Amino acid sequence: MKRHTVESELRERILSGGLAPGDRLPEVQLAEELGTTRFAVRSALQALEARKLVERIPNAGVVVARPDYDRLQEIYDVLELLEGLAARLAAQKSTPGDWAELQELFAEDGDLEEAAKNGDIDVFLAAIDRYRDTVIELADQNFLTEMLAGVRDQSHVLRRRILMTPGRMEESLAEHRMVIDALVRGDAEGAEQLKRHNMQTARKRLSRYRDFLV
Repeated sequence: MKRHTVESELRERILSGGLAPGDRLPEVQLAEELGTTRFAVRSALQALEARKLVERIPNAGVVVARPDYDRLQEIYDVLELLEGLAARLAAQKSTPGDWAELQELFAEDGDLEEAAKNGDIDVFLAAIDRYRDTVIELADQNFLTEMLAGVRDQSHVLRRRILMTPGRMEESLAEHRMVIDALVRGDAEGAEQLKRHNMQTARKRLSRYRDFLV
């Protein structure tokens, strides 16, 4: 297994919650488990460290990065601006038909409604990721795409925890429906402001449930 494959595997485990903050990542054990070399594992861990997904602890080795409240606040400040800008650009460059798939995905009485009621976080996160991928594609701004990729991984595990707080999935679903409606109308300013509001309410959850989330 090559370094990039090892990196992708470990990244997916971290983002999905399979590896929790503080979990140790011993090179020898991972190399045996993944059927690769210690060098490949070491290189993958270095790449993940650069992305702030793992950290090195003296006398403990490499562990999954633990959330830092102040840094998370900064990340949400940046995400609010970038996600809002992406929505604005996508609204300006798209046609109503470009949003048909998302309209169906986020429709009332659809699968997401059921997922929110049942607390199915994986289904809900997949839908949010589909929204984000569509917006980024239609925004068609390479530098913005790179900037978002740089911070989204660091917020992904926290997003999962925020969605576990009471009523957040229902709240987020309603917020995304309003954003999508604005995108369909081509309302660039409205889409930006609504998406920024969505990020602001997530950040309020971070503050309200700090002890649970961090």
